[in-house]
Amino acid sequence: MSFLSAFGLAVRPLVRRPMRTFLLLQGTIWGVAVALFPSAVIEGTRHATLTRGAALGADRIAVAPDPTAPAGGDLKPDDVARLREALGRDGIDVLALGGLRVLRLLGGEGGEDGALVEADPETPRARGLDLAEGRWLRADDGPDACVLEAGAAVRFGGPGVHAGDTVGVDGRTLRVVGITTRQDATRRATNDLGFDVTHPMYAKLGRMLLLALGIPRLEDAWKRSDGVVYVPLAGDASLDWIHLRAPPSDVKRAAARSSETLLARGRAALVLHPLVLPLVLGKEIDRFEAVRTALFLACLVMGAVVMANLGLLTVLHRGHEIAVRRVEGATRGRIATQFLLEGLALTAVGCVLGGVLAMGLAALRVAVEPVTGFDWIFPWRDAWLVVAVALFIGCAASLLPAWRASRLQPVEGLAEEGR
Repeated sequence: MSFLSAFGLAVRPLVRRPMRTFLLLQGTIWGVAVALFPSAVIEGTRHATLTRGAALGADRIAVAPDPTAPAGGDLKPDDVARLREALGRDGIDVLALGGLRVLRLLGGEGGEDGALVEADPETPRARGLDLAEGRWLRADDGPDACVLEAGAAVRFGGPGVHAGDTVGVDGRTLRVVGITTRQDATRRATNDLGFDVTHPMYAKLGRMLLLALGIPRLEDAWKRSDGVVYVPLAGDASLDWIHLRAPPSDVKRAAARSSETLLARGRAALVLHPLVLPLVLGKEIDRFEAVRTALFLACLVMGAVVMANLGLLTVLHRGHEIAVRRVEGATRGRIATQFLLEGLALTAVGCVLGGVLAMGLAALRVAVEPVTGFDWIFPWRDAWLVVAVALFIGCAASLLPAWRASRLQPVEGLAEEGR
């Protein structure tokens, strides 16, 4: 008998008894789903963070004075230099660092239409902006120089404004030295903590969660307006924000070091950065692997026990079928092979259904997550390992029923049928 014939013979009883097959599949389905679902989300989010970290804001940190703290701990321009020194001593690559002062909000509450700000030359780059034309501000620029975000260029200068033109902003005539590229919808919807502020779950739960964590609400809608006008920072007055960029893998460490440095200087500051993405890149997430592996093995072992017990019962109910096959010349080895193949086929189907369930759960998890950058991919490396372990356990669970079936004498099977 060929392998395909034996496999077809093994699958036939599974199709004829769908309810029994469904019960046998449960352990494998849930075991595979438990193993692959977290991997799909974690690997997908890691991949998105490493490949699109700049677009997702995973490389940015924002520092603001704590509005709930006593007066006297305002941020100062020299704090920017101190942060650069402290981060450099820790070996953190500072991609850009700068401070700004909001002169006037433009538009409604929070500055939905933008803001006029004084800023260090590096501040727009520290906020993750790129130039479309012209150049960034320089230390020797006069107070009439400005860099426009793309939305501000349209609002104050019309569609034909270019670097070198002049625009009127808040009663001032400014000379445009640079215009940034337009921010996409994802960037404009993501706040400093990495949340999508347009997501329904953020509106319902995100704000309450931030308040529970002790993070007050800040007026920062102007940051997502694409309508900010940057002019050179003048004087030594207090800063409203300090922005810095670092590699996504260093963001959590850079945020902690920034907080320590400012606290040592007597600054009561809020250090804001994406809360979830640095955790996914860190080693802390690896601790979850042990829990996931334990749940995976527990589900498969329970499924194997069910499969072995139901398999033994099946041998008794299929005594006549086994007896007829033995009379027709089937050897004990072929009978055992048939039951082993049934177990392997059952496990294989369970792996496929478990994988489908895992990807469905991953897609649902990503859909309800208000964190920008949450994504999922199929974890091929883990999938091969999970399937191999599941097939091994499924084969082991089928050994006892296969052995029992191969030892059944034709007379015993026919006698059971006659009762």
